[in-house]
Amino acid sequence: MNLIKRLTTSVTASLENTVRQIENHDAIIEAAIKQTRQSVAKTKARINTLRQQQHTYETQLEETREQSNLWTQRALNLSDSDQDKALQCMTRHNQCQTKIARLSKLIEQQKTLIHDVSLNSEKLQMSMDEMHQKHNLMRSRQTVADVNRTVGTTNLEDTTNDTFERWESMIIETEMNINDITTRDPLETEFTQQENDILLLQQLDELKSKHNNTED
Repeated sequence: MNLIKRLTTSVTASLENTVRQIENHDAIIEAAIKQTRQSVAKTKARINTLRQQQHTYETQLEETREQSNLWTQRALNLSDSDQDKALQCMTRHNQCQTKIARLSKLIEQQKTLIHDVSLNSEKLQMSMDEMHQKHNLMRSRQTVADVNRTVGTTNLEDTTNDTFERWESMIIETEMNINDITTRDPLETEFTQQENDILLLQQLDELKSKHNNTED
């Protein structure tokens, strides 16, 4: 019994330690997947913000080009009648051209930034998908390993088999003793009891005789 108790305690402690290790690994991977998922979400949100900013730049560029064309047309219209105002219109036109150049550069930079961030987002997504697949695979393999470990615990199986054999031996011995009692010959039992009674009566007579002789 002590051996079984020690063995059971050892197996239980080993399994508990293994479970803790599995839980630790599982928790670490879960945390990594969660962190990567958050990074993917933040990156996608950043991409959306960059695209909105690009759209704003493109809208401003289109409006500035229209303003540039408008000031150009005004300068042409006033070139003969009001040269001073025509020159002021040309100044506005030049300012628009400067703004157009600046916005065009910003838009190109924005496109490059969106492209780079999108690549990073795709890498993060692929990394997360790969971790998720490996996580599921490792969980499945661990389940199979746990089952195999339970089935393959030969020492525990041998010990329990020995215990069953000893138990069965004790039961068989008890059953044989009971059978010996129940299968006795009733006539034999009767004669045996009578013979025992005769011996007891003889002992009693001897005791009485000794007692009477002592009193005389």
